[in-house]
Amino acid sequence: MSKPHILISGASVAGPALAYWLIRAGCRITVVERAPALRTTGQGIDIQKSARDVVKKMGIFERIRERSSKEEGTEIVAADNRPIARFAVDLESGNSVTSDVEILRGELAKILYEVTCDDVRYVFGDMVESLEELEGGVRVGFANGMPEETFDLVVAADGIGSKIRRMVFGRDAANVRSLNAYVSYFSVPLGDTDTMWSRAYWVPGGRCTYLRPDNVGRTRAFLSVTAYDGSDPRLARFEKVAKEGIPAQKELVREIFSDIGWEVPRVLDGLLVQLRMKSWSKGRVSLVGDSGFAPSPFTGMGTSLAFIGAYVLAGEISKQLDNIPAALDEYEKVLRPYVEDVQSLPWGIPWIVNPQSAWGVKVWKTFLRGLGFLENTGVLGLLLKAAKYLPSRGKKFELPEYEAFKK
Repeated sequence: MSKPHILISGASVAGPALAYWLIRAGCRITVVERAPALRTTGQGIDIQKSARDVVKKMGIFERIRERSSKEEGTEIVAADNRPIARFAVDLESGNSVTSDVEILRGELAKILYEVTCDDVRYVFGDMVESLEELEGGVRVGFANGMPEETFDLVVAADGIGSKIRRMVFGRDAANVRSLNAYVSYFSVPLGDTDTMWSRAYWVPGGRCTYLRPDNVGRTRAFLSVTAYDGSDPRLARFEKVAKEGIPAQKELVREIFSDIGWEVPRVLDGLLVQLRMKSWSKGRVSLVGDSGFAPSPFTGMGTSLAFIGAYVLAGEISKQLDNIPAALDEYEKVLRPYVEDVQSLPWGIPWIVNPQSAWGVKVWKTFLRGLGFLENTGVLGLLLKAAKYLPSRGKKFELPEYEAFKK
């Protein structure tokens, strides 16, 4: 039997991770990426729960740790930068509020490219333009010069705005659930008050400013606005400028955050949804990562689900190389319950942790101060360890073992 030839659209995280495992399964892989070169920009991301087991199986966990931001923990601060609560990273167990493995998206993309580029054909500066389902394959046309080619399977790993998903499943197939929140991500020069501790500062109006260190000498900022419900007029304004480009977006962020004080003036000087699909596959086209099941940044699990999804999809294909449609069915049966669990946000998230009133902010900070006390006394660590044995959302996924990956 000849090796199945699989096309992956997208060279961020899910795409190259899937390519790694499919090579192990005995497939030929082409990755097409519309950017002219590997994209090495992006904000900090972390790797949690079963995704750590996946990257350890890939042999890249220590590389990721070496290139991590070396963040020491998170401080909740007052307007004068006085810490209200501190949560240090637990390097031994990872049972901490802030992750011990925080890496810039671009650094992670480079690592994944490094471990796959010798065995995978990467094509940059092109993208899928047309798809035609054939008996036993998919004929693919490309936009910028790649000749038309037939593949045994096409996998969309091209993000929450996936063009392939729209082409195959239709524009209305995805259940895009608004969380009534917008976040602006960017980087700024280091300031005198910046350290290896990240800092979070809340003010009324559902606004939060979060500053984090990175490993390239800058500070990563994110400014979030959360509304209690969809009637908040700020949401309509954010939706409007999201279509108008970066200058309009910057101007609106500046306007909404201009009265905050704290570190925000120097930060200003220097979108949030979940995506749910009824099915992740149609014929010989499948979805992985954010293109199929974006969980939202509030879960902190987007990158982790990309790694886990890539591992399971490749693993199920490895078991049925001669029956890819059946493998796609198994991929969904194995993974969907866990994805739905992760996407089930606890009651009140995100608005309850981003209060609208001054009283609400005070109550929230008092709660965090109490958590900080438990952290300092060691009680919080014990509670987090004990929580592992309780039923909970987003509990660690038990990775299946696949024979093809044991070789």
